[in-house]
Amino acid sequence: MATPRKDIKKRALVAPLLLIASAAYADDPPIGFYLGAGVGTATLELEDSSSVADFEGDDTGLKVAAGYRFLKWVAVEAAYEDYGQPEDEVLGLQLRGEFNSFSVSALGLLPLGNFDLFARGGIARWDGSLTATPFGVEVSEDNTDPLFGFGAQYRTGQLAIRLEYEALLLGFDDDQDDEADGDDWVDLLSLGVTWTF
Repeated sequence: MATPRKDIKKRALVAPLLLIASAAYADDPPIGFYLGAGVGTATLELEDSSSVADFEGDDTGLKVAAGYRFLKWVAVEAAYEDYGQPEDEVLGLQLRGEFNSFSVSALGLLPLGNFDLFARGGIARWDGSLTATPFGVEVSEDNTDPLFGFGAQYRTGQLAIRLEYEALLLGFDDDQDDEADGDDWVDLLSLGVTWTF
């Protein structure tokens, strides 16, 4: 017959083993296909290196994504992003930007219990326009440029809640002189979810 002292010793030994087992389980993220969506703040910045006529505005941005996690540390993802319609006044003229992109990127992930830290790098095919709203004059362009980002997500079962920052470098020629005008980019800081099937 077990004494109360022996029962306490057994429980004291079992409790750490259960904690270790649960931590080991938490370190195994779901592998496979996932879908996701997010919403946040998009910022568009178009700089003209030869003048002070720079555009900077923000609006609500949206993202939908599909990906596949091959290993704990590696995933690939395709995404569509709509950066809204940010506006800014440049040299007294009201301008509105409209940009969206389709991207393919690779993710490197670092699992930490139920959390993942991750960084991404890839390319995006984007389409954008800049419109002088009082006159309806529009400059539009499309191109393929590099995309990078980083973030963190919390996993609970097949569901993950993700906070992420992404930036797309733009070779945007807003004055139509066949040259990119400077340090142009659009980014998205978003909160979203993914579901692994």
